[in-house]
Amino acid sequence: MGLFGKSKKAKEKEYLEKIHAQDCKHHDFLMTVRGVFALVGEGTVIAGIVQSGMCREGERAVLVKTNGQVLETQITGIDLRTKERRPNGAVYTSEMAGLKLRGLKKEEVEVGDRLVIRNAMNGFEEPFRQ
Repeated sequence: MGLFGKSKKAKEKEYLEKIHAQDCKHHDFLMTVRGVFALVGEGTVIAGIVQSGMCREGERAVLVKTNGQVLETQITGIDLRTKERRPNGAVYTSEMAGLKLRGLKKEEVEVGDRLVIRNAMNGFEEPFRQ
């Protein structure tokens, strides 16, 4: 322990254990859209809290719309909203994040839509759960 309490590295490790980051790898990623933005030079950005699993920059995902339509996209960037850990290109369960999406227009995404990634460890053959 340092002069001013725990080191940043120790705090980060404690935080990742608290949110069960290792277990997130074994669950499907699910995030319900709480906000949609269009940023000049960046494209479409969705915001919300991750409900389960984890995702990384560069992963392919599907957007399941409230009307049942399914749109494919790719995560090109992650804007993490926590001071508990350093950005590592991933977002885990219970974290608030903004995800930059490729191939979708702002008008195609609505609040309430869900972004889903099937976890490779969980099997891709199963259909998407509602």
